[in-house]
Amino acid sequence: MDKADEIIPSPPQGDLADSDPSIEVKKLAADMQQRCRLFLDELEQFQTYLKDQRKEKHVDLRIFRSGLQSEMKMLDKLATADPKDPKTSHNLRSSNFSFFDAVWSIAKTCSNLTALQKRFYWLPGRHAPFVNGKVATTGPRHRTYSAVVSIVAQSGLEWIKVSSITEKRIIWDLTKSGWVAESSSEESEDIEDDNDDESEGLLKQVEALVKACHATRVRYQHPKIRLVLPRIKAQPDSKEVANLLQQIRNLGVTIQTMEDMPPEFPPIIEVLDRLAIDPFVSFSGTLNIDCTILLAFVSDLSHGRVEPADWHNKAISRQIEMENEDQLLQNSVWPSCGSRKLICTREAAVRMQEIVDTIGTETEKKRAALLFPLGNDFGLSREQLLEEFQQLSDYTVPPEWNLPIKVLDVDMNAIMSQLPPIAQKVSELLAPINRSVFLYGWATSMTTISSNAVVAREIEKIIEEENESFKKAGGPALSQNIKGPEIWLGPSARSLVGKEKNRRGANGDTS
Repeated sequence: MDKADEIIPSPPQGDLADSDPSIEVKKLAADMQQRCRLFLDELEQFQTYLKDQRKEKHVDLRIFRSGLQSEMKMLDKLATADPKDPKTSHNLRSSNFSFFDAVWSIAKTCSNLTALQKRFYWLPGRHAPFVNGKVATTGPRHRTYSAVVSIVAQSGLEWIKVSSITEKRIIWDLTKSGWVAESSSEESEDIEDDNDDESEGLLKQVEALVKACHATRVRYQHPKIRLVLPRIKAQPDSKEVANLLQQIRNLGVTIQTMEDMPPEFPPIIEVLDRLAIDPFVSFSGTLNIDCTILLAFVSDLSHGRVEPADWHNKAISRQIEMENEDQLLQNSVWPSCGSRKLICTREAAVRMQEIVDTIGTETEKKRAALLFPLGNDFGLSREQLLEEFQQLSDYTVPPEWNLPIKVLDVDMNAIMSQLPPIAQKVSELLAPINRSVFLYGWATSMTTISSNAVVAREIEKIIEEENESFKKAGGPALSQNIKGPEIWLGPSARSLVGKEKNRRGANGDTS
């Protein structure tokens, strides 16, 4: 944890200056040690649950876990230290455990958690799209231009900053900055020093969060920021603190104070389902399937081990390696489909069929014939289609997979009339097949499933640049928020294996 993000804890419960302060010190150390161990156990339970659900890649807990483990080591030492030694009491007071306590407790009230203690960046003096998003931007990522978010929830759409700061500490920071009159020396002695001569005040921390937020979009939206202050009252005693909180609210930040805190926080076992991210929670009821995913459905690479051959090109060889490490359909694409209805545009279906007819193996051709009745309805039920498909795969085909995929004809003129003007610029960069797929999904607010990362990111970049140029011209208050097509990108693509005589020099491009 950076110094700028450290929160100075309040004096612990219990008077350490009692007639026998060593008893209170030992009691406090044991209590903090026990609670820290409990949190580590809960964190382990959560990680185990994520692994069982194959969701561990979607949640980043490394920084928080490492910090909590370091805190545990320090508390273990303090629990066996001499309670009469003033250093023991001082180190307990200086512990950051109250911060970890607050973050983990608040996190358990959230849903769709994606990270704890995650750093986000911005580029100073520039309107650069997607500094923290999928579209890469130039420029250095420097800690000077960054902020740490305590909790990233709602699949990335909510940023929560937790601060265990007290009203007295805020006043001390304001005094140090010259905003209020000097406090008495007696009051200053009650505030622990954070050993940082340039410690950022609460307002500066929030301003940094807002800058990083403006450099971040999740599904074309800036995250919402929530500041949790469990040790500050909704109506502070100090006018200066009340004014500071209002300044923070004026930045568009929601503030929660001690009155908003629940009387107790739930054990981890009660909130695992809610806390674990559902990467498909925002999906539409019907999914628009891109040609790249249609090819993944039929490719031999996706349905069992394919032995490398000397005539395989580099892309095929690499895909064989990736499939051995992480099965694309089993671990990503089939879960994304669930039991939702599946459609594709006729352009996508025809292009997939052309590739299959040109280079596909016999098993790839059989799978393609089961995906959709292209040209004539073969009249098989969903159960029969799944049974036939299972015979062509070494993996278990999910019984909820909703075959056949319905093929739709697309009227591009009608689609363009439903989209914002920027869609014309997007359309101009797309090949006809991609135009039909991505613009149809956009116009119908339908989630498009694809492995075409190049096209997806180019679309996002164009729309983000449009949003940013509008913001730059009219100011943040007039900022527009155009939402482009909802695209879910599979982690990798799969080509058809094909036959040697057909594969040499064959072009399987779907762009």
